[in-house]
Amino acid sequence: MAAAFFLVPPLLVPGGFGDFPRDFLAYWSFGDRAAFPPGLQHLVDRQFGYHLVRVLIAVPLLAVLVVLVGRLRRFRLLFGAFALVAAVLLVENVQGVVSPFGTLLPLLASGLGKSDRAALLAQVRDQLGHGPVSPALRVMLDEYVRWHLVKAVLCGLLAAALLGLSVAAWHRRHRWYCLLTALLAAAALVVVAADVTTVADPDPGLLSLLQGSW
Repeated sequence: MAAAFFLVPPLLVPGGFGDFPRDFLAYWSFGDRAAFPPGLQHLVDRQFGYHLVRVLIAVPLLAVLVVLVGRLRRFRLLFGAFALVAAVLLVENVQGVVSPFGTLLPLLASGLGKSDRAALLAQVRDQLGHGPVSPALRVMLDEYVRWHLVKAVLCGLLAAALLGLSVAAWHRRHRWYCLLTALLAAAALVVVAADVTTVADPDPGLLSLLQGSW
């Protein structure tokens, strides 16, 4: 199942995303519309399908690993680490399903030429600073906020699960397990706090993303 997570999606959803910067510029040039042109819509649909396949594989994979954590006590730490990795991958791909266009935006930082990227950043800054915000930029902001909001919710659930495990380990006098899960829960809560901050004020984060420093 772990191998399928990496090998199956490219087979079921073939093709790359190298055309995204060009199709995005065509979309951006008509900033008065929110609907994607056919070329860009095709890439967004492909991104959605790619992440959906990964989610459908990651969910049972995570379930199997959680069962193994409970049943194979000698390898609990090993399978617990695998389960945590699977949970993180699941979070990332749920984000891709909920916000496929948002997950493509980082490609602009490396895919656009210097002049196109500078022009895009200047226009985005001007709209964010002085308005009005075009429908195209509104879609970008909405997708960016949705991406971080979903991540905040899922990481919050992960933090709650880790805290529960920490309390259970404390009651069973497994001090090292308790400390480890508590630290992981704290890390997850830091991610939640960062995402909530971004949702509250998405403009600086979107600009950083377009600059490639996100």
